[in-house]
Amino acid sequence: MFPTVREVLALDPVRHGAPRLVAGEAGLDRPVRWVHVAEVPDIATLLGGGELVLTTGIGLPGDDAGLRAFIGDLAGVGVSGLVVELGRRYLTGVPRVMAVAAERHGLPLVELRRATPFVRITEAVHALIVDAQLTELRATEEIHQRFTELSVEGADPGEVVRQAAELSGCPVVLENLSRQVLAYDPAGESAELLLDGWEQHSRRIRPAGRTAYDPDSGWLVTMVGARGEDWGRLLLRWPAAGDLSPGRVALDPAGDALA
Repeated sequence: MFPTVREVLALDPVRHGAPRLVAGEAGLDRPVRWVHVAEVPDIATLLGGGELVLTTGIGLPGDDAGLRAFIGDLAGVGVSGLVVELGRRYLTGVPRVMAVAAERHGLPLVELRRATPFVRITEAVHALIVDAQLTELRATEEIHQRFTELSVEGADPGEVVRQAAELSGCPVVLENLSRQVLAYDPAGESAELLLDGWEQHSRRIRPAGRTAYDPDSGWLVTMVGARGEDWGRLLLRWPAAGDLSPGRVALDPAGDALA
């Protein structure tokens, strides 16, 4: 639900700064959880991951080893990217050692070639983040309400599966512990292809936890049970790992509705 580094670079306040990607193109689709302005070399100790760091570079180390360590520390805590405004510390571009280190770590490193008030960038990004969070809250409430109604009405497993497929837009399968399909909804895809060799395919889906995503198979899975005893699994074929929170929310209430 969070904006990506790529999306942040397309925002008007960032584009005003004439951004140029120097390194780390592979990380442009990382989500940006927050924006943090920093002018000290040890900022990594104050971060939790997912931040886009903005700096003019005035407080960064003056030696190559220090710059490598700075980039390594940011990458180590999982920041989304580093944006450096030129003109105060670095006039024509960031030091090559920074670019090389950022590329090695897959950390997006961006130069702003025109002075831009950082507050405009933070306001624009944080507005996106808050909007995304509100959208997620609304979606969570809708999912909770829909599956609560299904539970109260005593809906059959087929209806629960259909609702899960409709909400997620992904194929959904309900199976028992013997890998037998009890209900399914292909979400517009081929049911024959979805269920072909299902028992063997299902045995290869091994998520780590009661509700988890199995990246090898591409399925999001939650256990289904009643009165403390599991009797099956609900599986949703997620297109990519990405941010799985919407699908995870959809599966858990469905598991309750099926209990």
